[in-house]
Amino acid sequence: MIHASMDDVSTAEYGGMSAVVGYVAHTPEWNKFNYRWMISLLQLQHPYLHTAKDIANFALVGGDGLTDEDVYLILSPFISMVQEELIQKGGFSICIVTEHDSYERLTDKEKRFVRSPEINSFEIACAYALKCVTNPLNLRNSIAIQMDESQAAPRLYESYQNMKRKDEILRSGLSSICFCDDTQHPPIQAADLLAHVTLRGWRSYKAGQEWPRAFRELVFSNGVPNLRVQVYGYEALKSLAQIRMDSAAKMAMPE
Repeated sequence: MIHASMDDVSTAEYGGMSAVVGYVAHTPEWNKFNYRWMISLLQLQHPYLHTAKDIANFALVGGDGLTDEDVYLILSPFISMVQEELIQKGGFSICIVTEHDSYERLTDKEKRFVRSPEINSFEIACAYALKCVTNPLNLRNSIAIQMDESQAAPRLYESYQNMKRKDEILRSGLSSICFCDDTQHPPIQAADLLAHVTLRGWRSYKAGQEWPRAFRELVFSNGVPNLRVQVYGYEALKSLAQIRMDSAAKMAMPE
């Protein structure tokens, strides 16, 4: 079984964005990762990792606030676990971002074929996760989706059902979905880690700078990205809407 453990994150900064991020790996890799993650938390006398809270509560002496390098150093023990137990063992990173202001610029007709930013990011992330591991010689490949518990859970489940109903590949490739308590589930804590540094990296991205080191270390394998950070801006959303309009009217949402 293949598991995709993901988290969603949103911000109103720079016109707003909604992202779905996380990791895809086979069960044996997740088992080894989970054991090492829980042992590390025990050694650190830390019940669980909640990246935003832990960064905010970090005691900083002097300076004008945490730099990107500070954030990397604070999170480096957890980043190393993701690198060594998931990315270097054949796992894949997922990072799908949809811009709010770009979505609002779409026409009413285009919005019938492109879901709201948070749902678009979720649907593309699920499809991308399946594409990462699809093996044409093994038609039994399927993915179990694990998402962090949130107020968006009902909408995400509705979207999941809609994808399976309308797409044959997703119907056979997505085997299940569940919503997990991140305080009890290390894979979701890892997704939360990537979600936080994606949020921080978004500010750099919009300023025309490179993604911060913590982000790069969480998605690169030996210096080579094992994902293509997919940002759905205005042109990408218009292109997606056009592809769906050209392919079949059934992709449109009900009136």
